[in-house]
Amino acid sequence: MTDLAIVGAGLAGLSAAWALRDDPVAVTIFEKSRGVSGRAATRGRNGVRYDHGANYFTPTSRRVRRLVTRHLPTEPLVDIDRPVGSFDRDGSPRVPDAPNEGPKWTYRDGISRLGKLLAAASSADIQHQVRVDRLHRELGAPAGWRLRDVEGGSYAPFDAVLLTPPAPQTATILQTSEMPATLRATLVDGMQAAAYVPQFAYIFAVEDDLSRPVDAYGLRASDPASPVAWIGFENDKPGHVPTGTTLLVVQTSPRWTADRVDADPADVLPVVRSKVEALFGTDLPPFAWTDTQRWRYALPTAPADAEALAEGEAAGLFFAGDALAGKGRIGRAIESGLDAADRIRAAFSAR
Repeated sequence: MTDLAIVGAGLAGLSAAWALRDDPVAVTIFEKSRGVSGRAATRGRNGVRYDHGANYFTPTSRRVRRLVTRHLPTEPLVDIDRPVGSFDRDGSPRVPDAPNEGPKWTYRDGISRLGKLLAAASSADIQHQVRVDRLHRELGAPAGWRLRDVEGGSYAPFDAVLLTPPAPQTATILQTSEMPATLRATLVDGMQAAAYVPQFAYIFAVEDDLSRPVDAYGLRASDPASPVAWIGFENDKPGHVPTGTTLLVVQTSPRWTADRVDADPADVLPVVRSKVEALFGTDLPPFAWTDTQRWRYALPTAPADAEALAEGEAAGLFFAGDALAGKGRIGRAIESGLDAADRIRAAFSAR
């Protein structure tokens, strides 16, 4: 039996655990938060469910489609059957001439259900509220990897470790870990090749049926310099918003957010509201309530060096996540986890 530690219960880590469910691998997942799914995140408030990270997901490959539609329950799965439009530099909204290709999936109780379903279908032991901050390679008996958390807790031994947090956080873990210096330097350099951009998310609740600028589920900015990158109507997701309430999910552009990323998102909410009103061409009604979220590592823009990271596999160190894909897509994160499971399976079946 191989003992595997997975750091991070995002979709990459959960997909790897799911893929190894029938293998002779005992999986323990260490997650810093109380939930799962990472940036495929959902919150609930006043009878409303809303996805405040990834807005929806699409199958990026046949195996991702099979996983979601054949191996996981599909009853709670819903498709947002509305087009996604755009708005120009001057704020003029446009609806696409042709329907958007592919489904736009979420779940009746929110996109985080995907991670919960993966967790339930795997055989992993998930340890919540454990923030791993370093690794230690032990050469004695029993040999293996020891994980340490910020509270001084220690977890060992593990034959292998799969690291899935965003690249900057993974690089920090590696920098403070005890392993051969040359290996550590190679892995840190490989992970630091990845680049991320930040975003703020805003939730605006209006106790009224708000008129839309165009007949679309959401609007994307065609100009990357626009302060607002996305406006979505959560009402178009079955099961999310009761009748008589309008819920807007607004995400700021990375370029605009970068200069403000250390600010409290609530402090710049009035500015974001004014930008949304400019796109609507009218003042918005008073908000019944609002919510905010800072995503410091919202979207990867360049991938980690997969060849350099592969140097860790002989020592039992593996990597997955959107840092490997270089794009912030749920399907890509899932594929990364499935790929990591294949590498782990191959490495230990050969021993």
